Amino acid sequence: MLMSIEALNCFLNDVVRFHELATGLKALSSHDQIIAFGQSQGFDFTESEWNTLINQDFELQSDLIQQSILSANPAHWSWAFRQHTVWRAMLMDGAGDGSA
Repeated sequence: MLMSIEALNCFLNDVVRFHELATGLKALSSHDQIIAFGQSQGFDFTESEWNTLINQDFELQSDLIQQSILSANPAHWSWAFRQHTVWRAMLMDGAGDGSA
């Protein structure tokens, strides 16, 4: 198994690289679901490690981006993609976030 940091980075990047992983994110509406999905796909990381990664990424974002992350509707297909910079880059302008 990959070390946790490597596994997290592989998970983030593989979602970008592989359509089937990205498609799997669309139905997810919580961090617990994202963690379980990543683990079920063979990426070995813990909830604590995921939370640290997400919190560090969040802290680096502008107030506007932070607000958009917090206000996104978890039931919207794009919610999981908004949770990290690497995945947000996959979203096209105007994708919407289900908040309106």
